[in-house]
Amino acid sequence: MSDQKRLLMAAVLMAAVLFISWQFMGKSGTPESSQISQQTTDYVQQEEPTMLDDSVSAGKQHIEIIPNKANNEDIETVLPDERVIKVIIFDGDNIIVEADISTFGGTVVGWKLPQYEDMPGAESHGSINFDGNSWTATSAYYETLSEDTIIVSENPQTLVLIDPSGTSEIQYTFTPGQYGFLYETEGLTEIAVLNAGILPVSEMNSNLSRYFKAQWNAEKVKSRGSNSITTDDQVGNVEWIAARSQYFAIIMLPQSFDRAYGYLYASAEDESPSIGLQDNRIYVYAGPLDYGRLRSLGRDTSRLVDFGWPIIRDIGRLLFWFCTSVLSFVGNWGIKIILLAIVLKLVLMPLTTKSFKSMAMLKQVQPKMKELQEKYKSDPKALQSAMQKLYREEGVNPLGGCLPLIMQMPVFFALYRVLANSVQLRGAPFILWIQDLSKPEILIPFQSPILGLHGVGILALLMGIAMFLQQKMTMTDQNQKGMMYMMPIFMTFLFMRFPAGLTMYWFSNSLLTIWQQQLIKKKLEAGQN
Repeated sequence: MSDQKRLLMAAVLMAAVLFISWQFMGKSGTPESSQISQQTTDYVQQEEPTMLDDSVSAGKQHIEIIPNKANNEDIETVLPDERVIKVIIFDGDNIIVEADISTFGGTVVGWKLPQYEDMPGAESHGSINFDGNSWTATSAYYETLSEDTIIVSENPQTLVLIDPSGTSEIQYTFTPGQYGFLYETEGLTEIAVLNAGILPVSEMNSNLSRYFKAQWNAEKVKSRGSNSITTDDQVGNVEWIAARSQYFAIIMLPQSFDRAYGYLYASAEDESPSIGLQDNRIYVYAGPLDYGRLRSLGRDTSRLVDFGWPIIRDIGRLLFWFCTSVLSFVGNWGIKIILLAIVLKLVLMPLTTKSFKSMAMLKQVQPKMKELQEKYKSDPKALQSAMQKLYREEGVNPLGGCLPLIMQMPVFFALYRVLANSVQLRGAPFILWIQDLSKPEILIPFQSPILGLHGVGILALLMGIAMFLQQKMTMTDQNQKGMMYMMPIFMTFLFMRFPAGLTMYWFSNSLLTIWQQQLIKKKLEAGQN
C-alpha cells in the first residue's frame, strides 16, 4: 500500500469517527424558549415573588374549607402564610445565582443563572432558569424568621424552614461563589426526590429525545437517557447522582456518608429525569458543567464533562488546562484556538519536518520506483526486495508521511470533545458572524436542511481549499489524483456540521502545515543546488 493511500485511509478513519461521534451528540429538533431575565438589582426591588398556583400568593393567607363530619358544618381553617424567599449568591462582584425558595413545601421554585444565556442564538436573551415549578414534592406549609431577601456575598447564609406542627424542619445553607447549597431535613423521609422537568432546554436545534439524561457514580460513572427511564429503579450505592443536559446539571451528593442509595423515577423523554438520594443531609450543585468547578467539587463529578475515552480524555484535559490556564490572558476563544494550533504545530515540528522531508524524497525517487515496478511486474517478491533496497539507498521512509497525521488524530479527537462539551465555548463568539464556536459556523443559512446541513460556512470551505493545496503539495502517486479532489470535498461537507471552533483549529493547522511544507521544499531545493 502506498504512503498516499495510508494517509487517505487515516483521514477517512478520522472523518468517520468524528461523524459517528457527532451523530451521538443529538443535534436536531426545536427547543422551547425561556423567559427573559432582569438585572438582579431591579429584580430584588421590583419583581413580585414567584406564584406557586392560583390559590396561593406570596405574603397572603391560604384558606381551606374543611368538612366537619360531626355536625355537617364546614370549618374555615387558616393555614400559615406562604412566602417566597429570594436568595442572591455572589462570586466576588458577580451574581451567579438568583434563587426563589417557597415556604409552601419548603422547596426551591426558581434557580436563575444570570451569567448564562438561556438560548444562545435566539432572540430572548434571557438567563438560564431551573424552575420546573418546584424541586421537591411536599404539601406542608413552613414558617421562617428570614427576611424576604438573603444576600450571600461574604459569609455562608442559612435559611431555616419549620413546620408549625413541629414535625419537620428544612435547612438550606448557601455559600458565596458556589452554585449550590447544603440541604438538611429532619422529620421527613430520608429519600430526597428531585422532580422531573427542572432543567430547561438551553440549546437550539436539539433532539429532545436524547437531550436529558441521569448520570451517577457507583464504582464507575454510568448514565441513562430520559427516554430509557420508563420504570422506577434503584441504581446502587452512589457517590453522587445527577440530572443533566448538555451543559448544565443538578447533582446530589450525600453528606452523612461517602455513599448513599440513588434512585431513578420514570419521566417523559423530553424532560430532565427525576432522581432521588437516600440521605437527609445532601449537597446540591445546580449550575454549569464547568470542569474546574466540578473538579473542585470532587468525587469524580468532573467526569460529567465528557472528554471522551481514557487516552483522549487525558489529552482533552491537558488541552482544556492549556486554554483556560496558560491562555487565560486571552479573552476570545477563537484566538485561543488559533494560538493552540500554533503551539501544537511547534511541539510537533521536529516530527513533521522529518516526515515532510521523507515525503519529498519519496516524490523524488518516484521515477526509479516506476522503473522497478515495470521491471519486476511479474515477480512481487523481487519487486519488494528491490524497493526496500531503493529505500535504504535513498534514505527514504515510506511510512514517514503517516506519522504526523497519526500523531494529530488523538489531539484532534480530544479537541473535538473539549469544544463540544465545555460550557466555556457555549455561545462564545469569535468575530463578525461567528458568534458561537460550539456550533457549526453558518454564513449562508438554508430555509430548510439540505443533506443534514442548515447552511454553508466559509470556514469549512476555506479549510477544504487548504486541504486540497496541502494534498497537492505532498501527492506522490499520480494514480490517487482523483482522491486529491474527493477527500477535500468530503471533509468540507463533514466540517460544515462540526463546531466552528474545531473547523477553525483544523484550518489554522492546515495553513501552518502548508507554510512548513514550503520551507522544507525550499531547503531541499537549496541543498540540491
